[in-house]
Amino acid sequence: MTTAALERWRSERCAALDSLEAVHERVTERRRGRQYATEHLNLALFARLAAEFQGFCRDLHDDAVLMIVADLDGVAGADIHRQLLRAALTRSRKLDRGNASPGNIGNDFGYLGMAFWSDVRQRYSTKGPRWNTILESLNVVRNAAAHSDAAKLAEMRSRHPLTLRTFRAWRRALNDAASGFEAVASAYLADETGRVIAGGGSGGEA
Repeated sequence: MTTAALERWRSERCAALDSLEAVHERVTERRRGRQYATEHLNLALFARLAAEFQGFCRDLHDDAVLMIVADLDGVAGADIHRQLLRAALTRSRKLDRGNASPGNIGNDFGYLGMAFWSDVRQRYSTKGPRWNTILESLNVVRNAAAHSDAAKLAEMRSRHPLTLRTFRAWRRALNDAASGFEAVASAYLADETGRVIAGGGSGGEA
């Protein structure tokens, strides 16, 4: 059993990324080089990866909120209390209007009482910091591309080649992060509510 958020990530969100990769291959015919079209397609890949992972994080937050408000089952006036609590836990949510940066993710899950990144690092001592770093870099690239910030893009290219190879490496890492984030959220909610939102919460990293 997995959360709705992880199921959606593995199905429609990954399918959207697969589709964009396929367009990239058709346009570039897998040629290497510094073609103008290739560079812009590469940036589109990074932007879409950032968008889809933001969507996943928002979905996971929704799943967690639904689990918390489910604790009101059996309470008099449960329906209205659930609506009010759900609204309170998602009000001003940064993932609704900002990137899935480490700070925004930590902020929004913090509303649920989680020390999100501390929990991630405790469970995934090696992978967790790398996921954090990749998310920071990905969202800098996304913002630079969205705002046509040539200086920032040049700076990021000096750190990471913004190529299909880098995109695929970051995508693999974030695919792993999606499972890890679900495991961390599931463990926290199991402790707090006695319910498990996912059966896919494997232990720490191998």
